[in-house]
Formats: sequence, C-alpha cells, structure tokens
Amino acid sequence: MLIISKQQVENLIDRLGDPARFDESRGELEKMLEIQSSLLWRAEGPRSCCGSLEGVKVCIESEVQVLEEAIDALNKKDIPRASSLLKDYIKYMELLEQ
Repeated sequence: MLIISKQQVENLIDRLGDPARFDESRGELEKMLEIQSSLLWRAEGPRSCCGSLEGVKVCIESEVQVLEEAIDALNKKDIPRASSLLKDYIKYMELLEQ
C-alpha cells in the first residue's frame, strides 16, 4: 500500500465496530500513519531538486494529525471518535481530489 484510498478508509471504518478485528484495524491505521509520515519526511527534506514543497507539507501534516488522533481514539477504545475522524479524513481526501 503506497497510497491511501477513500475505499480503504471506508472499509476500515466499517471494521472498527468488530471487536474481533480491532487489532487488524489498528494495524491498518498505523500503516496509513506510517505512509503519511514517510511522505511528510520526504516533503520536509532537501528542496534543491524539487523546489518548494511547503503546500504539500501542510496537507500531509494535516493528514498525519488526523490519523494520529484516530489511533489515539482507538487506543482509548473510543470507536465512535475514531470513526468520526476517519470520516473527516475521507472528506479531506475528497477535497484534495477536486
């Protein structure tokens, strides 16, 4: 998984209510955070060959923050909050597509 799709996030939201799949769901959310954190690290890197990536950096920082908050909610077993945050994440993804 190199990018995060809207469908992946929607599927994750559907699984959040299943206690038997909690660890799987948490692992997938952690992987999403790892992907975005990695992209953020790249956006913050040297700019000599790529020019300014400040706009990309700001977008990715926002995504990382939402994913971190969703993981925190899962850690607290606050499934409604995690679902809400992931729904916000989908809305954000849709805005970026426009």
